[in-house]
Amino acid sequence: MNERIVCLDIGDARIGVAVSDASRLIATPIDTIYRVGWGPDVKKIVAICEQYETNLVLSGWPLNMDGTSGFQSEKVKKFCEQLEKAGLTVYYQDERLTTVTATNALIEGNMHRAERKHNVDKVAAAVILQQWLDTQRNAAEEQYEQQEEKTMENNENLEIIELIDESGETVQFRLLAGIEYEGAQFLAVTDDLSDDEDGECSVFIMLVSGEGEDVIYEMVEDEAVQQAVFTKFLQIMDEEDAENE
Repeated sequence: MNERIVCLDIGDARIGVAVSDASRLIATPIDTIYRVGWGPDVKKIVAICEQYETNLVLSGWPLNMDGTSGFQSEKVKKFCEQLEKAGLTVYYQDERLTTVTATNALIEGNMHRAERKHNVDKVAAAVILQQWLDTQRNAAEEQYEQQEEKTMENNENLEIIELIDESGETVQFRLLAGIEYEGAQFLAVTDDLSDDEDGECSVFIMLVSGEGEDVIYEMVEDEAVQQAVFTKFLQIMDEEDAENE
């Protein structure tokens, strides 16, 4: 389960506060802090973080509409530096137009003007936090999908052999090399399907008999034959490594 994150919409008179759920899916507005000074304000935020068992804070970043930072950004930055001195870790999220979005949401909810003034900051904090949560989740999903595609591409390049074991279960092996020894055909295989060329894996020697749909793979039990074929397999690997250098 992920750690919650507390979000702040920092203004000169008030600080809106929102918090995520533990799975970081939903942002919820929780409080409005009326500012009295850096010391007491920081203490209140630290207490909220302790209540939700987190030291992670997301702060709205008040940029100008052209994306540049200004005087208000510097004030927010200095306040957040005090939060960091108190042991909190602070991230930033562009908050342009979030107050407008929050106000419109409250108006659509038929909230009176006086109530909107009290609630708009914490709702704005929830809007900022939800945007950040969605962005983080989308990025994670995209990274996961890219990794899945890469894994599928790698698996498509693997030659997999499926055998039925004594219990009737299907067992998969990855082909490492085909080896001819004393007129017979053998395969060097591994049960490691990761295609990690730098990692170590167990190597098994199989005897191949039959052709086409009638092909049969059998584990070699004769230790002398195993060792002889394995030695030839190592020679093949050394030759390939030398060619790639």
